[in-house]
Amino acid sequence: MKNKTAYFLILLPATILVCSAVGLFAGYKSRTWSVNARESYSASLTSEGVTIAVQPLFNNALAAQVFDKNDIVTRGIMPLAIAVFNDNDYEVEVDGMSIELIRGEDRIRTLVPSEAVSRLFGKSRSLLGKPSGRPLNEKALEDFDKKFLMSLSVPPRGKGGGFLYIPVYDSGNLATYLSTAMVYIPNVYRQDDGSRLIFFEIGLNAALPEGHGR
Repeated sequence: MKNKTAYFLILLPATILVCSAVGLFAGYKSRTWSVNARESYSASLTSEGVTIAVQPLFNNALAAQVFDKNDIVTRGIMPLAIAVFNDNDYEVEVDGMSIELIRGEDRIRTLVPSEAVSRLFGKSRSLLGKPSGRPLNEKALEDFDKKFLMSLSVPPRGKGGGFLYIPVYDSGNLATYLSTAMVYIPNVYRQDDGSRLIFFEIGLNAALPEGHGR
């Protein structure tokens, strides 16, 4: 009897750990997202036959429509949708890793999917504010990676898009912050000759609800 009790006590912590991991990682479901009609985007710019639109998912409710997590913005990530419409007869490429969110002296670039998922699904943080080392939610990582705009090629007369994962530090005032911010897109290339198109600067104010700086 004592041996059985001792075995149970040894097994119990491992069982709790496994169940906790299952509870933490189970249930994430990929949600469908696609580029909307061009006219549906309020914040956009057209240059040299290319239109780029941006849509910040600046609160938890908006972010949860695309990603299966109900506190994304609260936990420090703002998904930023980038939609590209190409009216040219040649393919264009957009370098997502070079895109910046600019406001005053702030110049913020995207986190990669593994960093975003670690921040969102980790339970605790280190003293430096970074997520503690934990196994990643693989289903979430697959979804965040699939939707990530690292580099996007858009065919002639076509469209495409994806998301950047912008780190934020004051989610409660995010809309006000964004009302005077812009998205800077420096690297858009023609695929036929490799030349770079003019950069894009798109103000985010138009993408926000009334009452945030308009």
